[in-house]
Amino acid sequence: MTSKPNPAACVDASPDTSRLDTAHAEAIHAIAGQGEPPLDIHEICRLRRACGLTEDLALTACEAQAINTRLYGMSAISALLVGADEDGPFKLSKWLQGGLHSALYALTEDAQAVLHRAHEKAAPAHKGSATA
Repeated sequence: MTSKPNPAACVDASPDTSRLDTAHAEAIHAIAGQGEPPLDIHEICRLRRACGLTEDLALTACEAQAINTRLYGMSAISALLVGADEDGPFKLSKWLQGGLHSALYALTEDAQAVLHRAHEKAAPAHKGSATA
């Protein structure tokens, strides 16, 4: 069993990110003055982008469909959560918001699991073709 990559151990060193990181840091500091610090999705995405999938992947139709279905679900949940924010056209109870956040997290983890399984299959195949 292989372990998942450690996002904290990876660094995104691409030159295009420094300008975005500066703007992101300024936005976080501005928002932090308004109470509880926000969930730093930008940082999570940056760390995930810097780690993990290092081989070309060939997804089966089933794997591609699984990822696509989860992305549609995430899109629908995101639309509901955005529509229910402070200035949104409707309100959701905290219980329903919590359930939607849990579902969004589960869909994300499922889609990542499909990609990680495909990556684990691709790594030995890639190494085998490099030695042939």
